[in-house]
Amino acid sequence: MIRPMLALQEASPIPFFTMDGEMDLLGGWLICFLTLSVFSFLYKDNPFYKIAEHTFVGAGTAFFALQYYSEGILEPLYVHINHAMQLPAGELMQLGGYGVDPTYAIIFRSVAVLFSIFLLSRMVFPNGWAPRWPLAVMVGVYAALKLTGETQSKLVLQVASAMQPLTNPEKLAWSDNWVAVEETQVFYTFANTVMVVGLICALAHFIFTYKRTKILGGVSRVGIIVLMITFGSMFGFTVLGRYALLIERVDTLGGFNNQDYALFGTSALSPPILLTVLIALVLAVSLRGKNSTSTS
Repeated sequence: MIRPMLALQEASPIPFFTMDGEMDLLGGWLICFLTLSVFSFLYKDNPFYKIAEHTFVGAGTAFFALQYYSEGILEPLYVHINHAMQLPAGELMQLGGYGVDPTYAIIFRSVAVLFSIFLLSRMVFPNGWAPRWPLAVMVGVYAALKLTGETQSKLVLQVASAMQPLTNPEKLAWSDNWVAVEETQVFYTFANTVMVVGLICALAHFIFTYKRTKILGGVSRVGIIVLMITFGSMFGFTVLGRYALLIERVDTLGGFNNQDYALFGTSALSPPILLTVLIALVLAVSLRGKNSTSTS
């Protein structure tokens, strides 16, 4: 919904309200107001932050409810079954990535509907046997998919990364723009050695079936250092990601600092006006709360 600054400047004149997803004056003001209302929580909890919070939760709930209805009820049942019934004889239908006969596709969907009814029957019969069947199927299928997916995405890739050759003249660790080719080969060997040694030490830290001797204890201590470096880098990456979101949001507010979003066609711009008004209102609410407390 939020377009870059250039796109906002080219859109002239900007309509007050549209239903086709295009940026409008009302939408721009709402974006600025809700963003600044959320930022007002940095001072203290106030009604404007609660308005933005409840609006976000309500709009998100409505959006996902409609999405789940479309993708979980309307499309799998009405669209899917209607398409299966209109297919000519002998033509296969795609179901879960496999071509199946339309009759079997309808049967599989009917079983899914039956399981859904069993699952909803928990609202009427909390201790009945019917809700246990779909829950067992869901947990079993999810565990199987998650197990294979995690094994392929983490364990197999980790083992493959640990089995790389320590020297490879055809594969460089860094670009030639950073360091010379001779130094790059040395760093490639150093990086792979650190990765293999760090992996072995980190795995040794979780060996609890043997007595912690000096050798195993020393290797385990190195593994702890590797784990702490990993957790620290992950935390730093998370913090940098949040800073990136903050910069993007501030840049978005700067995109509305345009004459097209001026209040009543004057030279006043939207974000400064909203910021000033919100600061004044938040301070007024805070002072009123303090006066009420002192009076009581």
